[in-house]
Amino acid sequence: MNQHLLQSRKLGNPRHKPRNRQPAAPLAVQRLERVRLTLYDSDPITGNEDTLYALSYECYRGYTIYSTRWRCCIHGKQGCLRLRGKFVCFPAIEDAKNLIKRFRAGGYTSYDSMERYLPEWEYMCLNWREQDGTPLSSRSMQRVS
Repeated sequence: MNQHLLQSRKLGNPRHKPRNRQPAAPLAVQRLERVRLTLYDSDPITGNEDTLYALSYECYRGYTIYSTRWRCCIHGKQGCLRLRGKFVCFPAIEDAKNLIKRFRAGGYTSYDSMERYLPEWEYMCLNWREQDGTPLSSRSMQRVS
């Protein structure tokens, strides 16, 4: 078969040579921003009857992001997202979407358990003082024998 027919045709201006484009890096390779979040003992958005009437929601990559004017949370098929046994809220929808991107890059889907693990350096807990008084990054490390 003619080699010329197997090559893709250049579209656009015939006087310019085609660009050598590099494919975009896969999501797992791209540097994702540190996610800002808050942690709670109970779900402060969908677990509060007073806020249910003011909720809006958006479906994003299989997850549902519920939001009020001040914060939002992520729900999968098995309920609200939890880290370290605490319910997670975000100050902005973009923070929730960034975390969903990180989960997707790690192979998680909305059908998996919503009790997730996230290394402490990948998120910033905005209400760490309310949790136990010390930021997660400044806790003393215990030696493992």
